[in-house]
Amino acid sequence: MNYPFWYVPYLGSGWVIGIIAIFHVMISQFAVGGGLYLPLAERKALREGRADWMKELRSYSRFFLIVTGVFGTVSGVGIWFSIGLTNPEATSTLIHNFVFGWAMEWVFFLIELTTVGVYYYTWDRIDPKLHLKVGWVYAGASAATLIIINGILTFMLTPGDTWLAVAGTGHEASKFWNAFFNPTYWPSLFLRACVCASLAGIWALISASRIDAEKQPVLKTSMVRWSMNWLVPSFVAMPFLFGWFLYMVPATQRMLLTLGIDTIGTGTFSTVTRMALLIVMTSATIIGVAYYLGNL
Repeated sequence: MNYPFWYVPYLGSGWVIGIIAIFHVMISQFAVGGGLYLPLAERKALREGRADWMKELRSYSRFFLIVTGVFGTVSGVGIWFSIGLTNPEATSTLIHNFVFGWAMEWVFFLIELTTVGVYYYTWDRIDPKLHLKVGWVYAGASAATLIIINGILTFMLTPGDTWLAVAGTGHEASKFWNAFFNPTYWPSLFLRACVCASLAGIWALISASRIDAEKQPVLKTSMVRWSMNWLVPSFVAMPFLFGWFLYMVPATQRMLLTLGIDTIGTGTFSTVTRMALLIVMTSATIIGVAYYLGNL
C-alpha cells in the first residue's frame, strides 16, 4: 500500500479517477474525431462552393474549441492529480517507463491547443486553402496523440510477457517498444478510432438537428445525411473490433465477462457483463435511430 493513503469518504479514490477519466476520455476522443470531421467537411464545402456549410462549420468550431481546449485540458490535469494521489508508485512507473512517449504526446498536445485556436480565430481572415491546412495540422496532431496514448493505456491492461520478464529489475525502460506495442495495442487503436468517428458523427447530427428545416431545408438535409456516414460504419465495425480486443485480453479477465453471462439468469451477472450489455443495447439503438431517421 502507498503511504500516505488518500482517503475519499463514501466515493473512494478509485471512483474519483473513474469519474474524471470518463469525462476526459469522451472529450479527448471527440477531439480526435471532431478534429478530422471539421477539415473534411470544410474541404467538401470549398469544393462544392457551399457558403451555408462554411457558416455552419464556423459555429461548430467555436463549440469544438471550448469543449476540447478548456474542458479537455482541465480534466486531463485532473486525471494526473488524482492518479498521483491514489497510487503514486504506479504513476511513477508509467512516467519512467514511457518518459519519451509522454514527451512526444505533450508536444503533439501543444500543437493541438495552438492550431485549434488558430483554426477558429482565422475564419474569413486568411486564405481558405491555408485555413484548411491549419485544420489538417490539428487533425494530424490529434491523431498522433491517440496513437501514442493508446500504447500507454493498453500497457496498463496487457503489459506483455517481455516487459513483465524485466519488471522490477530496473531495466523496464529498455523494453519500451515491447510495452508500447503490447497485445491489445492494435485492436484497441482501431476500436478507439471508431469511437472517435462515431462521437464526431453524433455531435454533427445533434448540431445539424438545430438547423431550421423550414428556412434551410437543403442545408439541414445535406449535413444530416453526410454526418450520418460518420456514425453508421463505425457502429457496424465496433462489435467485430471489440471481439478482437477481447480475444487479446488475458483469459483471467475474459472470465469476468463469461461468468456474468453464465449467471445472467439468476440476476447475479458481473459489472463487466452489465456494462457490455448496456453498450450493445445503446449502440444498437443509436445506429437504428441514425440510419432510419437520417434517411427520412
